[in-house]
Amino acid sequence: MTNSINRRAQRREETREKILTAAVRVFAELGFEAASMGSIANRAGLKKALVQYHFETKLNLWQEAVNFLWEELHSLENRLPRLAEVSTRDEEREILRQVFRAIIDFARSHPDWVGIMFREASTPGPRLDWLVENHLKKDIEEGSAFIALAQSHGLLPQGSPLHILNIISGALTYPLLVSPLTKRAAGISMASEESLDATVDILLNMLKP
Repeated sequence: MTNSINRRAQRREETREKILTAAVRVFAELGFEAASMGSIANRAGLKKALVQYHFETKLNLWQEAVNFLWEELHSLENRLPRLAEVSTRDEEREILRQVFRAIIDFARSHPDWVGIMFREASTPGPRLDWLVENHLKKDIEEGSAFIALAQSHGLLPQGSPLHILNIISGALTYPLLVSPLTKRAAGISMASEESLDATVDILLNMLKP
């Protein structure tokens, strides 16, 4: 009996994750207004009724999909080394490089994260308020604290941590957004390993105090 209950719970969780994965992609591609429970069900390869069974409304599904996506981001953050864990300047610079590279790698492997952020940031309203309150406010606070810590270690120039955070975030994500354009116009893939390494190295050099 217990095994049967466990199997049902596992299947339920697998179905829920399948729906959330599809929802993240559809919301990123189409935006909240254009997305529908039916389009998400089609992307997941499931019946619309099953999606509605797990998530009562589109807003509820959007919120859970955003939570699902940000859980992956925080999982990455928890695996990154900390500046306080090293003692030499070379080690500190390497950690800064690893952090920058981790951000750009996550953005490349999770274009939906970038897509949802840019879509919602350009649409003030209740969804953006919810996103700020539940995720972005904390992200900005923690990101600014990291910048301030790196400044105190002499790794980044002085100035507003928030402004520097926005400069870094833009520099690490924008090349990926325009990668298809750059590929067509210049024949260079900004999403290649070589381009990602070059982007991080150039940014680090530009930000040297």
